[in-house]
Amino acid sequence: MVSFLCGYNKCVGWYDVATTISDDLKNQWPTLRDNRTFNEQRYLLSVLRQGRLGNAMSQYSALLGVAKLANRIPILNPGYEDLKRIFTISTPIETKLTTLESFYRYKQNVLPMPLNVEATVESLKNISLDVMLKGFFHHFRYFYPVVHKLRKEFTFRKQIRQQVDEFFKKSNLTEKGIIKVGIHIRRTDLNTPSIIFQGFGCPPLSYFTNAMNFFRSKYSNIRFVVCSDSMKWARRHFTSDDITFATNHSAEVDMAILTSCDHVIISNGTFSWWVGWLCRGTTVRYKQMPKYKSSVYNMTSGGHWPPDDDYNHYVAIDSDDNSLWE
Repeated sequence: MVSFLCGYNKCVGWYDVATTISDDLKNQWPTLRDNRTFNEQRYLLSVLRQGRLGNAMSQYSALLGVAKLANRIPILNPGYEDLKRIFTISTPIETKLTTLESFYRYKQNVLPMPLNVEATVESLKNISLDVMLKGFFHHFRYFYPVVHKLRKEFTFRKQIRQQVDEFFKKSNLTEKGIIKVGIHIRRTDLNTPSIIFQGFGCPPLSYFTNAMNFFRSKYSNIRFVVCSDSMKWARRHFTSDDITFATNHSAEVDMAILTSCDHVIISNGTFSWWVGWLCRGTTVRYKQMPKYKSSVYNMTSGGHWPPDDDYNHYVAIDSDDNSLWE
């Protein structure tokens, strides 16, 4: 029997699932079990796939972090084949976890709770079943115990890195001394009232202009590389000679291009968040995100962004009016 633990917005709930995991599977992964046996009650932990690439990365990261804290064995359901195709992820996929709709039928308990990783871990310790997590789990506190492992896991595979190299070469961006700054602009699905109410939205043009001028003031030989889901808008507003547009790539190649730059300017959403986290230089983010006193701001107590570390550095930059959301 598998239990179902939900962690989204302001609630956490448990769900029983009429699905079993084979004993054969448990005997196949001695390296994941750290030489323990299942007689010691080290249960499995998985996570339901929801959303696109950025959300999937958040869910996988939470799976690894929570599994470590709760002393469980992480496994993936078949919804994560694309993540394993993109990154050098080591966690195995259990093909028997295919019918996930039945999970929703067994709601038992819902507790009002803002972001509380400790409570999630304690709940898992009290559930003597294999557990499936449900939710977006987009916060660095979920994966802080496995930060170093996660950076290795989110290494792009060779075929994607080759496409990045080809793009840089074709765009004349391989010359020694060029400082490449990636810019991610997400607009198409962030202008709705519900998204803005949650605390997201499209940063104004002046934010991107201010961020670009920040880097121009620091470096002379600089090139900006723009990836966007609204390239028509980007081409209309960014016309200087130091800009290169990356077009006709998949989402994962866009992410690899951006994170291969020396620094990045990010927009809103989980895709941009992970671009900023994976970049090894300075990440410029929009100062008004999450919007003050929005649902995301309140849920995370304003702590949406991870602290600086030896890997990257965050700089918050505002728009000209400090508040406009386009």
